[in-house]
Amino acid sequence: MFAVKAIGKTKKASGIEVFDIEEPALGPDDVLVRVKATAICGTDLHYYHWDAYADRHNPGLPRVLGHEFCGDVVKVGENVKTLHVGDRVSGETHIPCKSCVFCRTGKMHICKDMKIFGVDTIYGSFAPYTVLPEVTAVKIPDEIPYEVGAVLEPLGVAVHAVSEAQIRPGDFVVVMGCGPIGVYAQQLAKLAGATKVVSTDVKDYRLSLSRKAGVGEAINVLKSDPVARVMELTDEIGADVVIEVSGANSAIKQALDAVKKTGRIVLVGTAHKPTEVDTTNYMIYKEIKMSGITGRLMFDTWYQSIKVAANKLIDLNVVTTHRFGLDDAEEAFSLLDKGEGGKVLFLP
Repeated sequence: MFAVKAIGKTKKASGIEVFDIEEPALGPDDVLVRVKATAICGTDLHYYHWDAYADRHNPGLPRVLGHEFCGDVVKVGENVKTLHVGDRVSGETHIPCKSCVFCRTGKMHICKDMKIFGVDTIYGSFAPYTVLPEVTAVKIPDEIPYEVGAVLEPLGVAVHAVSEAQIRPGDFVVVMGCGPIGVYAQQLAKLAGATKVVSTDVKDYRLSLSRKAGVGEAINVLKSDPVARVMELTDEIGADVVIEVSGANSAIKQALDAVKKTGRIVLVGTAHKPTEVDTTNYMIYKEIKMSGITGRLMFDTWYQSIKVAANKLIDLNVVTTHRFGLDDAEEAFSLLDKGEGGKVLFLP
């Protein structure tokens, strides 16, 4: 065992820390990975501020944060059969129990007793080395660069959402939210056959990322009415599909108003408080189909995401805006917290 530098928390307080921690112990069903690139997720900001979410998901301190990553397998446990030293891997964050009714019926991503890597585990990916179960380590081909491999997990959320939306050729699609997942989803919607994609957000910086992706019109909802614009563009019919990624309660209401009768809404963003929905006028009279997705289908979504990345079907680098070393943790987190970054990477 040896000490490695890591980013995480040693106490329940706001801010981020860089500290030395022992190399993670390798269990018989685990793989040890040399992390080459790892990305900050919005979930990590809960720990940066140490809010109620951080309190609910705290396996102990000190702990290493991070769950979006890519690297090389350097050691395998004695029971590991499918991975070998030298394999390049990314990581599925949902750690399934493999024995509940959901796991046994092909729905491991919503396991009844699921743990989340880097959230419910002591050791995450903001370190030179991390350890994770074989079942959640996903082998990736050499043509996927480490920095792209590090964002396959959030890409998978977008792939899952677009698949759930059942976008058809010619569809008019609205994606609400221009964070990394939203911008991935906008490009994937176009790839799936949408002839028009409109995106919305409240931050001009994030809207600039959407415009940089070159998919379609980007609307700041604080300056323009997105529902009125969608109706204008569709001859008062409404969008075929709305994918809601922001988690804003107001966006859910806008989605219901912007989608056409018999249209489809997919919810991805998690709202901070319950949202009231007029089921009679929206779900019944408009015959709207609304569904939600969480994470990635294990492992259908991963196979799709890997093919998207390996064949460069969309521009995954368009939202990767900053790269830092581990010593620059505070600068990296502060940048993202202020809304001045897209996908921010650490290169350990």
